Amino acid sequence: MDSEGLRYGHVKDFQVVEDNVYLVVYTATRVNELTIDVDKLVALLRERVSLSGSEPLELLVSIARREGLDIPYRIAEREVEWLKGLIPASEVTLIDVKRIVVDDYDSLVKIVLLNTPREALFRGLKPQQSKPVYRVDQVLGKLVVSKSEGILGIAREVVIAPGSVGVRVYSVRSMRKVINWIAFTSQLKRQGFREAYERLVEYRDPYKYSKLDYSLLPEIEGVLKDVRGRDTVLELINRFIEVEKTGVEYRDVPLGRVLRIGDLVIVE
Repeated sequence: MDSEGLRYGHVKDFQVVEDNVYLVVYTATRVNELTIDVDKLVALLRERVSLSGSEPLELLVSIARREGLDIPYRIAEREVEWLKGLIPASEVTLIDVKRIVVDDYDSLVKIVLLNTPREALFRGLKPQQSKPVYRVDQVLGKLVVSKSEGILGIAREVVIAPGSVGVRVYSVRSMRKVINWIAFTSQLKRQGFREAYERLVEYRDPYKYSKLDYSLLPEIEGVLKDVRGRDTVLELINRFIEVEKTGVEYRDVPLGRVLRIGDLVIVE
C-alpha cells in the first residue's frame, strides 16, 4: 500500500543490487484468451470414435483433424501477473502481519506500507498535500492500519465520546450459532413431548450441556427419527437458536487520527 492508502501490488520477491535492497512487486489482472473447448471436442469425437477417457489433449486434436472435424474453441479467463516495479527498502514505512477474524472475514493480512504515493502517481492522481477532513462513513468496512502500531483491524461501528467521534476497529469479532439446550428441553417437557424429551436428554444431558453448537442439529434430527411429533419438535427448536460471541478484540480510533483513506485506512 502506498502513502495514500492505495494498493500498489503484491510483493513476490526481493533483490539486492550493490548495497541496496529492493522489493519486487507484481500486479495481477484477468485476461480473456481463446482456448480449445475440451468437453465439446470429446463429445464430437465420441460420435465418431471410441475413447478411453484418458487421452491427452494433443491426441484428441490429432484424432479430430484426422476425422476432418473443426476444433471447437471457447473464450476462457485466466490470471496474468506483471512485474509492476522495484521498490527500494528506503520507501518502506511498515511491514506487518496479523490474523483478522471479523464476522465472515477470516484472513492472515500482510501489509507493506510505503512512505511514497507510488500508486497515486501510477494512476495519475495528485497526492494530497494536507490532511483531509473525512466522514466516518468513509472509514466503515475498511481495513485500518496504523503507521505506528501496524494492522489494527476492520472498522465496523461508530463510537461517540464527549467532543469527538470515531470508529470501533475489530481485529476479532467471531460469533457462533448455538441451541439453548436446557431451555429447549424444558419447553419440550412442559408441552408434553415426553418421548422426544427422554431421547434428547439421553443424547445430551441439559444440566451438563446447557448449550449445544448449532452444527449438531443433523445429529439431533437423527435422534428424533420415528419420534411422534418429530416435525413439531424440530420447528420448536428454531425458537431456541441463539447467536453468541466467541471472541472480541477491538479498539476505538478517533476520526481525527485518520491520515488517508484509499483502499484501506491509514491512521497515525
